[in-house]
Amino acid sequence: MSQVIHVFADTPHHYLPMKQFFELQCKPSCTQQFWVKSSAAVDGCVSYATNVELFELLNSLNSAEQVVFHGLFDMHIWKKLLFNPIIKRSSCVLWGGELYRHTKAGRTLKQRIVHVLHALVIRRFNKVFALNPGDAQLAQTVLWRKSVAVLPYPLIGMKVASTTAPSELSPLKILVGNSAAPSNNHIDALNKLAHLASRNIQIVMPLNYGGEPNYVSDVISHANALFANKVHAITTMLSKQQYDALLNEVDVTVFAQHRQQGLYVAYAMLLMGKPLYLLGSTSSYSNLSLLGFKVFKTEALAEVNFDQLLQLTNTQCNENAHLMTQHFTEQALAPKWRAMLQTLPKKA
Repeated sequence: MSQVIHVFADTPHHYLPMKQFFELQCKPSCTQQFWVKSSAAVDGCVSYATNVELFELLNSLNSAEQVVFHGLFDMHIWKKLLFNPIIKRSSCVLWGGELYRHTKAGRTLKQRIVHVLHALVIRRFNKVFALNPGDAQLAQTVLWRKSVAVLPYPLIGMKVASTTAPSELSPLKILVGNSAAPSNNHIDALNKLAHLASRNIQIVMPLNYGGEPNYVSDVISHANALFANKVHAITTMLSKQQYDALLNEVDVTVFAQHRQQGLYVAYAMLLMGKPLYLLGSTSSYSNLSLLGFKVFKTEALAEVNFDQLLQLTNTQCNENAHLMTQHFTEQALAPKWRAMLQTLPKKA
C-alpha cells in the first residue's frame, strides 16, 4: 500500500496534535508515518536525532512512498535535498519564518546565498503549500516558485471554557505575543499599551520558547518598568492543557509581529470571540479580514482607552466564532488535507 511520510522538526507542541489530526480526523486511504526530530523515542513516531539519521531513513524509502515536510528551516537539509532524488516525491508546507528571513533589509552575502539555495530547493519539490494566501504570494515572489497552494493548519483540540466577562473588579488580562522569539516585537507592543499602566490590567507574556535569554530578560525588564507588578511572564514550558487554559483566561491578545506568526493563538481568540490585534501590514490581518473576521489593528492600539477596551472584551464576537468553524477548525480542514494527501502516493 502507498504511504505518506510526515517529517517534523523538534516541535512536539506541533507534531503531537498534528499526528492526532491526521490519524483521527483526516483518515486518508493511504497509510501514514510520522518522523520527528528527537533524541528520545516518541510513541507512534519514528525518531531521528540528526540529519544523517534523517537521510538514512529517506534513502531507505521505496519509490511508492511520498514525503511531506512540515516546516523546513534547516539549510543543511536543503543542501542534502537539492540533489537527492527523493525531493521529486516530496512536498513541503512553508512556515512564516522560512519566508520572511529573505525579506529583511541589509542581508549579508551569506544570507543572500542561503536565499538562492532555498529557492532552488523549493522549486524542485513536487508540491509546495503556504498557510495563507499572502504567504503563498510571497513564496512565489521570494522563492521563485510558480505554483504555491494554500492549505492552513487547523486549530486542534482547543476546548473553549465558559467564561465570565471581565469587569472593573478583575484585571483585564492582555496576552502579548506568542513566544520569546524577537519577531514578536514585544517592546513595540508593550509601548502601545503603556497608556493603560495605571488601570486594572495584567500583561501576560509567554516567553518560554524560541528566544535567547538576553532578549527574554530585556523584555521582562521593559515590561516591569512600564507596568510594575502587573506583569506575568511565563518562562517555563506549558503542557497543551495548561496553554489552552491560559488562552481561555486572557481577555484580549496583542501581536506586533510583522509577519504571519502565532496562528494557534490567533485562531483560539477568534473561536472564543475575543478581540485580536494584529499589525495591518501582515498577511494574517489581510487574509482574516477578507474572510470576514473582525480583527483590530495594533497600530491603533495606543488610541484605545481602557473603557473602550473593556467594552470590547465584554462583547463576544459570535461572527468570528462562526467563521472559525467554517474555515480553520479540524472539521473544516480535514477534508482538504485528506484530499491533498490522497493525491500524493504513486504506484511503485
